Amino acid sequence: MNAITRGVKNTFRNSIRTVGIVAILTVAIALSISMLVARDAVNKKIESVRASTGNTISVSPAGFFGFSGGGTPLTTTQISDISSIRHVTSVTSTLTQRLTSSDTSLTAPTPSGSLGGQFSGGFGGSGGFPGGSSGTFTPPVRVVGTTTPGQALVGGANGGGTETLVSGSSFSGTSTADVAIVGKTLASTNSLKVGSTFTAWNTKITVIGIYNAQSTFANSDVLMPLATVQKLSGNANDVDSATVYVDSVDNVSAVQAKIKAQLGSAADVTNAQQQAEQQLAPLNSVKTISTYTLLGTVVGAGIILLLSMLMIVRERRREIGVLKALGAKSSSVMRQFIAEATTFTLLGSFFGFLIGIVLANPITSTLVTNASSSSSSGFSRDGGFPGGGFPGGSLPGGGSSGGFHFGARGFGHAITSVQTSIGFSTLLVALLIALLVAAVGSSVAVANIARVRPAEVLRSE
Repeated sequence: MNAITRGVKNTFRNSIRTVGIVAILTVAIALSISMLVARDAVNKKIESVRASTGNTISVSPAGFFGFSGGGTPLTTTQISDISSIRHVTSVTSTLTQRLTSSDTSLTAPTPSGSLGGQFSGGFGGSGGFPGGSSGTFTPPVRVVGTTTPGQALVGGANGGGTETLVSGSSFSGTSTADVAIVGKTLASTNSLKVGSTFTAWNTKITVIGIYNAQSTFANSDVLMPLATVQKLSGNANDVDSATVYVDSVDNVSAVQAKIKAQLGSAADVTNAQQQAEQQLAPLNSVKTISTYTLLGTVVGAGIILLLSMLMIVRERRREIGVLKALGAKSSSVMRQFIAEATTFTLLGSFFGFLIGIVLANPITSTLVTNASSSSSSGFSRDGGFPGGGFPGGSLPGGGSSGGFHFGARGFGHAITSVQTSIGFSTLLVALLIALLVAAVGSSVAVANIARVRPAEVLRSE
């Protein structure tokens, strides 16, 4: 009988032992597969996030703090020069203005409430009252002049996400037309639809689109071409915030240093790299845990099989001696036991692989969620500052970006939405793991076979 065939059949000589060994190997290999899939999914997520999140730099006039701060506006030329810096993929510019009741025919849809009264002094001008004194306060309508409609309103303490058109069309970043896209809440309050008009700075503005940014506050804004807002508001070439997009989070620090050197004391330059790295910490933790668990389970499976094969070889010493006495070569007997160990491993791998696929996604989600929850204690999703944001949507030191840019808004969901997948590479690695376990499990046992002497075995029997 062929040695390999005999080894496969020997696997089932003791059904209780076979079931026990295969069951233990199944658990170990299922966990190995789950950790392998989790590590692969988390690693892909880290690479994806690092390529698209935390790779922004906020540039604003020095001392600018929304509508409450000072500072001298930056110029369009200064911002344009940033685009030539290496690793910069794009630069968006914004100029945020307020339209009071004397500047526009629009009515703000958001009631001032008690918070509006507290901050009214910061708005000043008509429609506000100095120092936030008691009285009737009518919030102004915020107008955001932008070169990137669709990415001008992101997060902040007031909520919101990247705006999405629900009707109409948008404008180009270089447009100079007297057009606007308005939030759906503002549109509803003022009975606006695509094609409607309203006045701003004594100019008729045509509504070409209506957007939804997932919050009442963000949906109360007006988005217009930057050049149009600069012209109509009398702030030619002024820019009060810019967002610089870098090709990778790894290059953010270097680009930030170059921007600071280029703009000098005229601007405050902040980045979201540190915040992104802090938010990625849970994923890195899961990656580490899955790596060590994968190694531990592979080693454990190998040890289990090794001890099992050692026990089997010792039990069959007489059989081995007889085979050798009948002329069987040591290599042939070794192949028999290698085939037996491989069969145990393949059976455990088959069932372990099926269970591992089923458990991979729940295990990954649990690990990521738990790691994210433990690391986010005391850390707000709204930019990392518990309890809220800042007037004008600016970070301390003037880190405004598009009026209300908070790079970490929605980041918590981004890192917890890790999806697992089984690809060819995963299958290949799983096969290699199974072969490794078989090799480790049969190595010492095979070495013992070579030392079995037929005469000694038969004499002792």
